[in-house]
Amino acid sequence: MPGIRAFIAIPTSSDIKQKMLAIQGDLIETQADVKWEPVEKFHITLKFLGNCELEALRSLTSELQVVLRDVRSFDLVYHNVGCFPNLSRPRVVWIGAAENAQLAELQQRVEEVCGRFGFPKEDRAFHAHITLGRVKGSRHLDRLTGTVKTITFESMQARCAEVHIMRSELRPTGSVYSLLNSIPLVP
Repeated sequence: MPGIRAFIAIPTSSDIKQKMLAIQGDLIETQADVKWEPVEKFHITLKFLGNCELEALRSLTSELQVVLRDVRSFDLVYHNVGCFPNLSRPRVVWIGAAENAQLAELQQRVEEVCGRFGFPKEDRAFHAHITLGRVKGSRHLDRLTGTVKTITFESMQARCAEVHIMRSELRPTGSVYSLLNSIPLVP
């Protein structure tokens, strides 16, 4: 049975996506050499799985449904724009979510379940963010980082009410995401 490329994510509501799109628009105006993500791809990745067998993914999803059944929905606050690894060497431009104990617990539970299925633990600390774009070259990076430093950012609050299991299909034009399963959190 062929494998599929998958990840586990928190979706972003359409009203928040529109606000993020406006911020992305300000950054696009810098004309920096960045591949900007389309609005439909805005999400927080809890765990990237990579290629996995469909049957293993089904079993993992079933286990996540059990482990997450008592997790209450909660509010996230998106509060800043930044770059990984830093503004001196930007590779990824993002909007970050404030630290949140409920989000940290959710991500930890996902990480533990994935570990039981043989997925390696992420060696970097979890930093909840929405990827706006990926830097491809050095053209106008100074404009980009200058705008990131000075951009006016009003905090946005969003409800986290479900976890998505997503498929990522690689195509010549870029990856395309589709929903495989949704796990609701307790209202």
